[in-house]
Formats: sequence, C-alpha cells, structure tokens
Amino acid sequence: MVGRELTETYPPRGNCIDKNEVILELKGLTGNGDKDISLKLHKGEILGLGGLVGAGRTELAEMIFGAVPKKSGQMIYKGKEIDPQSPREAIDLGIALVPEDRKRHGAMLGISIKNNINMPIYERDSHFSVVDEKLEMSTAEKYRENMAIKTPSLHQLIKNLSGGNQQKVILGRWMAAKSELIIFDEPTRGIDIGAKYEIYKLMNDLVEKEGKSIIMISSEMEELMGMSDRILVLAEGEMTGELSKEEFSQETIMTFASAAAKE
Repeated sequence: MVGRELTETYPPRGNCIDKNEVILELKGLTGNGDKDISLKLHKGEILGLGGLVGAGRTELAEMIFGAVPKKSGQMIYKGKEIDPQSPREAIDLGIALVPEDRKRHGAMLGISIKNNINMPIYERDSHFSVVDEKLEMSTAEKYRENMAIKTPSLHQLIKNLSGGNQQKVILGRWMAAKSELIIFDEPTRGIDIGAKYEIYKLMNDLVEKEGKSIIMISSEMEELMGMSDRILVLAEGEMTGELSKEEFSQETIMTFASAAAKE
C-alpha cells in the first residue's frame, strides 16, 4: 500500500476541533499488553490509531471501555479521573465502543433493530422494570431516521440487514445512550464502498454537528489518513509516533508501525 495515491473520496469536514477542551487524556496507561500510553483527545476531533495487527490498538480501546482493567496509569475523562471496571460503567460515563467484529461483539443478531437500539437505555427509560413501549418505539424510529437505516420495519432482525446497516444500528444505539466519546474499531470492515461513504458522513456529523469526539482504529491506510485529524501509531504495545494532518504519509506511518522509529 505504501506509495499509493488516495483513491477513495471522503466527505469534507470543517475544522470543528476545540483544542481548549480535552475530552480524554491518558497518562502512562499500562495493561492488556500496552505499555505507557499517553494521549489527548479533544472535543470535536477524530483521532486515528494506526499500527499493524497485534500493535495493541484494540487492547487500548478495551481498557478505555472498561472491558479489561488497566494495571497502572491514569484515565482522565472530561476533567475527572476515571477507572471503569466494566463496559456498563463506561457507557454510563458516556463512552461507547463500536467493535471490530460487529457480528460477535456489537450487534445482537437474533433480536430486532428496535431492541438493539434501545439495549443500553432500557434501565434508564423503564419504570419499575416495565419498559415504556411507546418511548421504546419512538427512540428506535428517531435513530432509524437519523442514521438512514434501510429496513422495512423496526421489528426486522438485525442479522437480516447489510453490513453497513448493521453498523448504523450499532451507532444509533450509542446515540440513544447519549455517548460523547465513541471508539470505532475498524468502522468499515466488511462494508461495501457505497455504505462506507455513508458511515464516514455519519462520523463527520458526529464531531461537526453533535460535538462528539472519536477514536478511530483502522488498518486501512487510506481510511486512516482520509478521516483522521491526527494519527497516533502503535507498535508492539507502545506508542511510536504522532502525526498532524500536514505530516500524514503512508511511508511515515509504516515506519512507525514497523517500530523502525524506535531504533
């Protein structure tokens, strides 16, 4: 891939980064195979995480999302130190993860679009453990429309949707949960080119119109450079480089990803 020109079109995005507001700061975060990771994510920013398979990117996402405990270091979210011990705690804080393997870890394939979208907010929107069905349906319809999910019915099982529409349902779920920090792990893997553009547009809207912040893990070089405002590169569980948009190049990213920069 090194030396190839960017061939895919990415939707334009205005400069919506608030550099005075740090949503997430990691200080020396260690655990789950990663060592001494420090970074800052600003409001309205898409921060790309690059690296080869096994570099520690997904492992970092798992710690932020509370799926795996950290060993040491600090996580500061919206100015307060946090240490989520479970995904439920992270979700309640406003942190979401769109996982790489949506069929196994993201979408609940055997239930409906309606139930998938409402899954993280049933406790919030139920009264004495009784679900408000009218609210449940209106919430699902709102995010079906906002995410442009193509389906004949909200009662459709998510397993019957295309990959792109499954990804939109998962994203609708986190919008319903009012997540402010969304981690995308390989956001367009297994999605056709037309649907990729729609996912990119939704990501842009999240930061530009909704004021969200995004960490995006991607193994696709073009996607990483086409969507990120900054790129951090990991190799063997360590951070090996940071690139501003003006510094993006496939050669430089691959140098950092291969850990040659550490030598």
